[in-house]
Amino acid sequence: MKNFALPEGGSLIRGHMHRFQYKAYRRRFAGEFSNARERFATREGILVRLEDGDGRVGFGEVAPIVSFGTESFASALGVAESLGEKVELELVLPELVAYPCFVWALESARRQISTEGRWTEISQPWPICGLVSSLHAEEAIEEKLKMHYQCLKFKIGKGSLLEELKALDRVMNLSEGKVAIRLDANGMLDYRSAAAWLERTAELPVEFIEQPLPQGEEQEMRRLAADFPTPLALDESVGSVDDLKRWRDEQWEGLYVIKPSLCGSLVDLERELESGAGDCVFSSALETMVGAANAVDFAVRQRGAARALGFGVESLFADRNIGLDLGPFLQNGGLPSSASFESLWNLT
Repeated sequence: MKNFALPEGGSLIRGHMHRFQYKAYRRRFAGEFSNARERFATREGILVRLEDGDGRVGFGEVAPIVSFGTESFASALGVAESLGEKVELELVLPELVAYPCFVWALESARRQISTEGRWTEISQPWPICGLVSSLHAEEAIEEKLKMHYQCLKFKIGKGSLLEELKALDRVMNLSEGKVAIRLDANGMLDYRSAAAWLERTAELPVEFIEQPLPQGEEQEMRRLAADFPTPLALDESVGSVDDLKRWRDEQWEGLYVIKPSLCGSLVDLERELESGAGDCVFSSALETMVGAANAVDFAVRQRGAARALGFGVESLFADRNIGLDLGPFLQNGGLPSSASFESLWNLT
């Protein structure tokens, strides 16, 4: 674990002080959750609580995913243990550049304090994309369709290409082609199998295929995209604000899937998106209600193309009461109150 230390003199000398508290958590999945890259039995993270001198409180969440280039849970916990009870964010944040999820958590909590817990209002219900872990999970698919989800996302590349393509046909029959479909390979396809997926989906209501090839093979993805009508989206390739800047400069022609909780500085990410970073889809990093609400609020503030928000993940977890269950649409009043965060904090 990398040792973390505050600058000489610590955060206790000058500036605006916040009381800092943290609690680690572990959530269980409802059965084993997997993508084409890895399997998960539990989700670990850290809840962060800041309180200013006027007694105003804000909550953030450190929810790392190492395969996206973030810090590990263990290293984030080391940072939390090093900070002490009082922090001056202006001193601490510049020292945390190697801990993007921790930066996000602190800046999110600070924003909650500045807005006094008020969430951004939306002019109309915003669709939520429901995640189903497998194309073969017909019961889960039918449940989502009965709830009137307009968009569903599936993990692919986990098994036989032929069997998954057959399963996609069954999904189309179940949904009668009336639901937008997103397919996520987590960078685990090869060029040939990616081309087979693109050929099969050319005439289907597939919104995009997410990260078909590994990070580092973006130029090969560009060649694939030029030959087929189904758009491609970068996901693992845009794990940070710097990644987003790079691909914007490279004029990536497809979409960007952004997991705000993993990207680092909220302020830097918002500034980059304000400058017109392209067609973005915002997605969950499998957070509790704290991290998910902060990420959703960030997403709706961007006001861009109203693509379905990728936060329909709560059915994956056994402990549904600590997550953010939005249903098929986000509506005003649908995000938790500060009191709900405080209750979760007290239960953790």
